[in-house]
Amino acid sequence: MQTVGMSFSPRAALIFLAAAFAPALVPQEQRKDPLIRLWHGDLRRVGHLGDLQDDLNIGGHIEAWRELDRLQYRVNGGHPIPLSFRAFRRLARDGDFNADVPIGMLAAGRNTVAIEAWFRDGRSARKDVTVIRQNGSSPLPLQVRWRDVRHIDDAGQAVDGEWLVTAEGLRTARPGYDRLFLIGDRSWRDYEVRTSVTIHSLETETPSYSGGHGVGLILRFAGHVTGGPRHFPSGQPKWGYQPFGAIAWLRWNRQDPARAPVIQFYRGDSDQTAEFGAFSLEAGSTVGLRFACRTLPDTVDGAGVTEYRFRLWRLPAEEPDTWNLTYVQTSRDALRQGGLALLAHHVDATFGDVSVRPVSDALRQDR
Repeated sequence: MQTVGMSFSPRAALIFLAAAFAPALVPQEQRKDPLIRLWHGDLRRVGHLGDLQDDLNIGGHIEAWRELDRLQYRVNGGHPIPLSFRAFRRLARDGDFNADVPIGMLAAGRNTVAIEAWFRDGRSARKDVTVIRQNGSSPLPLQVRWRDVRHIDDAGQAVDGEWLVTAEGLRTARPGYDRLFLIGDRSWRDYEVRTSVTIHSLETETPSYSGGHGVGLILRFAGHVTGGPRHFPSGQPKWGYQPFGAIAWLRWNRQDPARAPVIQFYRGDSDQTAEFGAFSLEAGSTVGLRFACRTLPDTVDGAGVTEYRFRLWRLPAEEPDTWNLTYVQTSRDALRQGGLALLAHHVDATFGDVSVRPVSDALRQDR
């Protein structure tokens, strides 16, 4: 095994207030300007765990965003790529940024990704991120023990939002839209995941485009897209969220989040969902999660068929023998392989240790 290191009373999550040709490089004394805050440090690695997605995500926050005139990034001194910094989907609040840095633009070894900002009062700021591109893999079975993780890149990729490695697990530093952490490799196909999640609180509101709160897992995730079967528009960051394999999660009612959440299956090719009953729990509860995918024979016209099974249970109780949901998804567009994404959608949550193992054709009904 590879080791890498409800009745619900929601509380308000903490809310911190806080391209033409570019001008010449910012003077050295300005490069340490604290106006640009990087969420996961200025030394990053990519590729050492295999092929997770097309991009390395470098996220952070601009403290003086109200005065911000232009924000961009450069790879190894190349052409500037504009960055968005107003709240929308993957950017949870004004001043956030998330650079989709194409891994194909990175040379083997050491690279420099510069985040550059210009303000209306003439100030400028720059933060350099050293990115080490390597070649590696994430063979199964795989175990992530958070107590052994020294840097978040040792376990996977922070796709969206700021994440903290704590003694209890991986926690959202601030809840928001689709806080995602990706583990594994795009070559993964049939596998099952075991983990746990502690639900601390819900955000008080969700934007109209993002629906209700949710927390759970995505199987066969391979990154955000422009275009695709649903013709998503471009953006920086991209926000096309499909296709993927499938989501299984707890989903709260947007109009009445105090109501117990439901166990929901979310298809990988559309916004069609199926619900499998309510699951009552209290704030601070920890639940165990197990989610499996198994490829079945294609249909006669070539559509992919996958069986998904999901169960959850309150810890510290023993894992039950029965599945909460079984769903056979037939789709031409849903992904047939891809990694695991931990998903906290407008939920402050901590994910526990993660275990992933292959699923054989003899996946048993009970275990």
